[in-house]
Amino acid sequence: MKLVESPGSIALPTHEMGRFLLFTVSLAGTQQLDGCYLNAAASAGVTENLNRIMRDMRDEDQWIWIMGDDHVWPNDTLIRMLETLDDNPEIDVLVPLCVKRNPPWHLVLFDEIGEHDDDGTPMFKPIPWERVPSEGVFEVDAAGSAGMLIRRHVIEQVDDPWFYSTLDRNGRQVILNEDVTFCTRIRREHGFRIFATSDVTIGHLGIFNVRPMFHEGRWGALTEFSTMEDKFRHVFMPVEEQEPVGV
Repeated sequence: MKLVESPGSIALPTHEMGRFLLFTVSLAGTQQLDGCYLNAAASAGVTENLNRIMRDMRDEDQWIWIMGDDHVWPNDTLIRMLETLDDNPEIDVLVPLCVKRNPPWHLVLFDEIGEHDDDGTPMFKPIPWERVPSEGVFEVDAAGSAGMLIRRHVIEQVDDPWFYSTLDRNGRQVILNEDVTFCTRIRREHGFRIFATSDVTIGHLGIFNVRPMFHEGRWGALTEFSTMEDKFRHVFMPVEEQEPVGV
C-alpha cells in the first residue's frame, strides 16, 4: 500500500500532563507504521497544541492522525484507516465513527443545512444514525477531530493556523468548534472532501465510554460503565433526531 510505505505523524494534543502520560501508554499498543512519528504537546490550549504539532511535521510525512486523550480505540485503527485512504484516492480527510461523549449521544458527523445564525455563521445538524451504511465510506460536510486522518496536501494548502474556533460577532461565544471550522474551511475554500468510515469505530470518554455499534441491523450508541461489582454492563442506546444547532 502506498501510504503504508510512507511515514506520517501521530498528533497527541492534550491539556493535562497526567492524562497525557496515560495516553502515551495506551498508544504504545497501537499498530504503527515503520517511520511514523509520535508528535505530542501538552499544555492548557489543546487547539494551539494541535497547530504546533502540525507546524512540526517532517518533510517526509504524508499524513497526520489526530487522537485525543478522551478517546478509546482498537489497536489496528490507524492501519485500517490508512488502508481505506489507499483504496479511496478521492478522500482528503477521513474520520472513524465516533459519538458525542455526553448525552444526547449523536454522531460527531455533521451536515451543513443551508441556514445561518444571527452572526452569519453556517449551521450544522448531526447526521442521523439511519444514514450510516453498515460498512464502507460516506461523505460528510464536517466532523469532529477524533481519529481524524488528514493527507499532507490539505495541510500544505490551508493557512496556518489550521484549527481555531468560530466566535460570535463579539468575539466571545464559540459558535463552531475548531474541528468543524477546519472542515468548513477546507471544503468551502479548497474543495477538499471529508469522509467517514463505518468500518472503524472509536470510543469517547465522558460520563461513560460511549461508542457506535451496529446492532440488529442498525447503528446506535453503546455505553460502557462499571457496576458496583466492577463488571462492565453494555447497554444499546437509541438516539433521537436532533434539532439543527451551531456546534
